[in-house]
Amino acid sequence: MQISRRDFLKYCTASAAALGLGASDLLKLEKALADESQPTVLWLHGSGCQGDSISLLNLYADIDPVGDVTVGDVLLNHINLSYHTVLMSSAGPTAVQMGQDARDQGGYILVLEGGVPTAFDGRACLVYSQDGQSVTYQQAIADWVTNAAAVLCVGTCACFGGIVASGPDAFEHNPTDVISATDYVQQLDSSKFVMNIPGCPAHPAWTTWGLVQLLLGNEPILDGDRRPVTLFGNKQQDADTLNIHANCPRNPKLAGSSGLAERLGEDHKCLENLGCRGPNTYADCPSRQWHNGENGPVNWCVDCNGMCLGCVESDFPGGPFYT
Repeated sequence: MQISRRDFLKYCTASAAALGLGASDLLKLEKALADESQPTVLWLHGSGCQGDSISLLNLYADIDPVGDVTVGDVLLNHINLSYHTVLMSSAGPTAVQMGQDARDQGGYILVLEGGVPTAFDGRACLVYSQDGQSVTYQQAIADWVTNAAAVLCVGTCACFGGIVASGPDAFEHNPTDVISATDYVQQLDSSKFVMNIPGCPAHPAWTTWGLVQLLLGNEPILDGDRRPVTLFGNKQQDADTLNIHANCPRNPKLAGSSGLAERLGEDHKCLENLGCRGPNTYADCPSRQWHNGENGPVNWCVDCNGMCLGCVESDFPGGPFYT
């Protein structure tokens, strides 16, 4: 299904509350979409499971009079996603050339998903071949970041290292010396604007919000971990706003609470004593929720009796669970 830029704007208008867009933002987005020189999006994948891309594929809306809108309609047809190995129909030299052409034009948004292996000259993660030579994720970032207007790191592996930078003990962990894509970009160019959208995986609405903000030319206010405070609060300044535990409907301090759970699987009870990391985690999960149904979001980790694992925090997945 083909959808016009106008219909993409209708999608953003209908989703304005979820995306945090005001009337002035929508007006700016309308002007941006009318501009054929609107920035291209280039998306590189490094060490990780590509779960953030898969999560983004779950972005869905049914908007009258547009009809069913999927992330494929939004990204492939309307914001000039020139390189994304999961979503591209082309492959091999053709796909690489498309990315290189966009790089040469400059002014694009560079999205990075996955950590950056630095051991073995980065050869633990090869992302494409060019002129018969394999190119590492490390090399590709160094090549593509220079002409980028801004960088969006998506997923905890890209933002903080995440699972791919962790391991069982201090002597055997991280054998490929993975660092976060954010840290690597800062090593290359400390002046480059980098925004983190963490999560394991990142919520599709968070990723879309980040893309829309950068398409608008905005530089959102970030916390000390380069996360937008609109989505993740600012724990350095405010201990309660967007704190998972403080805003969780199972918080035992709230009226009508069912109290603390003593074992896993107890409905409606707080899981803090069983290892829930909600007290030290900041995101809008309790209000945004996940898993869209006919009437919108229908569930999230805690509501299905799963603990918050703190997947948006810089220390994830460190430490034992269930304690």
